Amino acid sequence: MTLIDKDTSPLDDVWVALDLETTGLSADRDEIIEVGAVKFQGDRLLDSFQTFGNPDRRLVAGDPVAQPIA
Repeated sequence: MTLIDKDTSPLDDVWVALDLETTGLSADRDEIIEVGAVKFQGDRLLDSFQTFGNPDRRLVAGDPVAQPIA
């Protein structure tokens, strides 16, 4: 038994990529504020999902979470 089939590519399978945005890096103190998911097969987008959460703290200007990625 082999785990890799030489006749197919892993991109032939359906995959889901998840993206979590948080208020920081501490599992004890910080919260998830946004969840995104993309379902794809090869270079085809099959579905996507995005939702915002509601952290129990206010985001302030200058907070790295509130800044767009350049």
